[in-house]
Amino acid sequence: MRTALVLIALVGLAVAAQSGDQGDRKVLFWYDPMYPNVKFDAAGPSPFMDMDLVPKYADEMDREGFKIDAAQRQNLGLKTAAVRYGELDFSQRFPAVIAFNGHQKAVVQHRAAGFVHKAYPFTTGDYAKKGAPLCEVTIVEWAEAQSEYIVTRSQTALNRLRLAGMSEEEIEELKKRLVVKTRFIMKAPIDGVLTEFNMREGMNFEKSSVAAVIDGVDPVWINAFIPEKLSRRLENASFSVLIGDEEYPLKNAKLLPSVNPETKTVSLRAELPNADRKFKPNANAIVKASIKSERALLIPSRAVIDDGVLPRAIVVDSEGYFVPKAIKVIAESNGMSAIEGLREGESVVETGLFLIDSEANINGALDRLKKYD
Repeated sequence: MRTALVLIALVGLAVAAQSGDQGDRKVLFWYDPMYPNVKFDAAGPSPFMDMDLVPKYADEMDREGFKIDAAQRQNLGLKTAAVRYGELDFSQRFPAVIAFNGHQKAVVQHRAAGFVHKAYPFTTGDYAKKGAPLCEVTIVEWAEAQSEYIVTRSQTALNRLRLAGMSEEEIEELKKRLVVKTRFIMKAPIDGVLTEFNMREGMNFEKSSVAAVIDGVDPVWINAFIPEKLSRRLENASFSVLIGDEEYPLKNAKLLPSVNPETKTVSLRAELPNADRKFKPNANAIVKASIKSERALLIPSRAVIDDGVLPRAIVVDSEGYFVPKAIKVIAESNGMSAIEGLREGESVVETGLFLIDSEANINGALDRLKKYD
């Protein structure tokens, strides 16, 4: 369909050129618009297409650029875009994993030997809220120090209890009631997941043995792995995480200062709020880094003509002439190109470039452009 429209437009150009008043106008050569680089010394049918050759007049070569009448512009569906200042949005994705919050880690450890009377129904992987009972224990050293305090009311006895691991809450209760307590409930000190739970009913435990390890999950950490060379470009980037079909903004993102010697990657650590425990540690994710370029002149990328020799764009000047201008493409992202060589507010052609660039070649505009480039 697009090819047919172009052919119709080319035929229209040919008819328009031949039906005009030639008068004393000097013909430089004849050509087929579909093969503009081939020039002929005389009129006649095109050897390439089912159409007559089109004359190129000398007076059409006197001015920089060329015109296309309104009807042909409409047939070609020509569209233009304004050159404007702006910023390019760059984004790149990296593999990541959801992890426990390393700043929310609690180790429940015995500071004295004892015996487990009861273990509450928890096991590794369960979620425990702060204050949830984990186990009920007897610790002989605590019983002895309580008796000493009741008799002596000395600070030394209270300090023994603190050093042996009794909580301030239990100590205050002792000071009020002055009764030796033999069973104590060990509670979860923070909200989180039990990544280790070693209490079993009827078991003895030694001093310094670990009863439980709890890791926090609100917020969870997102750990991404970024190639060392790319990490330098992301210092001012904003980050989000893709989990399933959803994208979530990340908080407190920072690049860690060391490089993995095996993978040559830098770790990015960020936080993702997780009050409803929707995000599960050890699950895979994708981190997206977004960064804006410095302000530059922007045009649609499809307005750039790059034949490997001379990058250019077709500018429509104030008189309606189509003028090719050399440009330098600095960067491209999301269908827009940052360029040099044009001015803010100029209009560039973004559709129908094949015909217009061919016409520019025929008119010698490209030769002049290359000469001055």
